[in-house]
Amino acid sequence: MSDAGLLLEWSEFVYDLQRLLRDKGVATPLYVVGGAVRDAYKRAEITDVDIAVDGDALKIAKQVADWLDADIYIMDRERGVARVFVKRGSEAILLDFARFRGATLYDDLIKRDFTVNALAADLLGELSNLIDMLGGERDLRERVLRRCSPNAIKEDPVRALRAVRQSTQLGLKIHPATLSDVRQFAPGLAQISPERIRDEFFKLLALDKAARGLRVLQHLGILQRIFPDQFGLKQASEKSPQQSDAWSRSLRVTERMCAILTAVSERRTDNSAAAFDLGMLVIQLDRFRGQLQGRLSRSYGNGRRHKELLVLAALLSNLGALDSSRDGERLSLSAKAVSGSLRLTQEEGRHLSLVLSKYRVILDESEWPPLARHRFWFGLGEAGIDAIFLAAADYLGGQGAEMRQADWLAFVDIAIELLDTWFNQYEDVVSPPPLLDGNDIMKTLGIKSGPRIGWLLSALREAQVLGTVRSVPEARAFVARRQSESS
Repeated sequence: MSDAGLLLEWSEFVYDLQRLLRDKGVATPLYVVGGAVRDAYKRAEITDVDIAVDGDALKIAKQVADWLDADIYIMDRERGVARVFVKRGSEAILLDFARFRGATLYDDLIKRDFTVNALAADLLGELSNLIDMLGGERDLRERVLRRCSPNAIKEDPVRALRAVRQSTQLGLKIHPATLSDVRQFAPGLAQISPERIRDEFFKLLALDKAARGLRVLQHLGILQRIFPDQFGLKQASEKSPQQSDAWSRSLRVTERMCAILTAVSERRTDNSAAAFDLGMLVIQLDRFRGQLQGRLSRSYGNGRRHKELLVLAALLSNLGALDSSRDGERLSLSAKAVSGSLRLTQEEGRHLSLVLSKYRVILDESEWPPLARHRFWFGLGEAGIDAIFLAAADYLGGQGAEMRQADWLAFVDIAIELLDTWFNQYEDVVSPPPLLDGNDIMKTLGIKSGPRIGWLLSALREAQVLGTVRSVPEARAFVARRQSESS
């Protein structure tokens, strides 16, 4: 245990929580544990706080929720785990309360995953003092990820996946004994629910250096236990040259996708887009940055963000297309297989399939007159934004050091033209206000409902885009003429 000097620096919310608990006379021993303590040690921002309770954790959680007028969710009644959602201005703070995993604090900490996550602080005592029973502070200084006990990964194979994610996230080297356990017990992932695997995998996809973690997952034989068999994710020594090429390109596209997403995010720095290729794209995208950030921040089930789905799309843009054709239908089938394997929502699965099946048109077409832009956006809707991101990442991932700047600038011009159409020319090009509806056409032509109505509506909409039809009388004359010509 270490208590020398000011080791931990907490956000004001944690101090406020401590004062509240003391004022309310709470006597049950409470300890902040895990990532929040590590972040306090590193002077990082804290928004998620795990609290280990030597007593009735559910009772304490309910009391805190009442005192803070916050929402509460019982995550595991049998194990005594609850989450309190606290709104603090524009911030959302999560407080996770859990009963000790044993009789003492040491028993709780030794049953955790890695020593850097087994640090603690007394929530009712001196918060600045670090409680370190397993050497986690030393491992942080030496940049080592070490299991808490020899049984840590065997007892929960998801920790094999988490070891790779946290070593990537925190810049730590996995300790040899821990790495050996990761290799040995990763096959146990077959007995873990797909939902738990998915949630941990998406945390890795959220990292700026997700491609680095994916490379390690594949090397250790973990990725092939997450993805369906069809992707041929064998150990590097067992792969064919064709599989190696597809895998290498997938990682390059994923790297470029992460770089693009970081460059348009609020976390962008002066170095985020220093290189010519990314810099030119980002400069042009800046006019749409607010709208793009809003889209990327959207979330799906269990907090999965739209950003992570795009990183997954980048990874799939070459996997599952080992014949190098990367045709839309093949990629769409790959997306469906992965969506099922990871238990994604129907919305996520449909979106992934749509983007992968259509994005290559941006790379294949060099001319985008109004009608082509209309058809692109009318078929894809907002998913067209993601198709543009994926096309940009795919273009950069497929280029070597000899990339022709003129060709890249031409692609950037296309991307900006398409985005400008969506954001600034919506009613002129994407979806003109209808001059007639289906009932109007049936009444005008004296015909019954059927596929022809949809065909005529589509033809009329495209005529509006081209500017050849501008009024209701012109619309009626147009559908009558098209009906007569096709009879």
